[in-house]
Amino acid sequence: MLRKNYIRILFALLIVILVVTNISQYKTKELYKSTLTNQLNTDITELRSALSSNDLAYEEILQSQTMSKDQSNYLMGNNDEIRKIVDSFSTMAVQLDKESEKSQYTETQQNALKLTEYFKDLQSDNKEQILDSNTKIVLEKAQQLNKKWSTTMTRTQITSIANDSWIELLMNLEKDTRTFLTENKIKSIEEFWLERREIQ
Repeated sequence: MLRKNYIRILFALLIVILVVTNISQYKTKELYKSTLTNQLNTDITELRSALSSNDLAYEEILQSQTMSKDQSNYLMGNNDEIRKIVDSFSTMAVQLDKESEKSQYTETQQNALKLTEYFKDLQSDNKEQILDSNTKIVLEKAQQLNKKWSTTMTRTQITSIANDSWIELLMNLEKDTRTFLTENKIKSIEEFWLERREIQ
């Protein structure tokens, strides 16, 4: 009789332990999902802001035909922000098994990085510079690419990490970048300034 009760008590304890463990794991998973969703929403807001700010900056520079050090610094920062956020999304997609590892390094990241480096190189002095024909072409092309990304961004509604809309955003931004490269018959946006330097 004592042995039967002992087995029943052990069995009940085992059930309690399993229930508590499952509840704890569920809470941890939900907390993790909530944290990722908050980070995702912050990143999405910053990405929207960077793209929108770029649109305005490119327009302003091309209309005035001049660019200040502050403006080139601003565009450098925004394009670096775009690169970092797309990189963060790509890494997270691989970690959550939403994408394969080979898709972690995208054309979007690479071209945002090239633009970051380009605007960094323009910061040689504090003077406002008048756009030469080569710089104007680069800015027009950068504006075109940014507009493609902006349009995709405005069409995207992301609410949770559990919803694959953020994966679709990544894929659509990449599609935009590849379309831009194909339309211009280039492998990278830096061809617009590297080739022109070589010609000179």
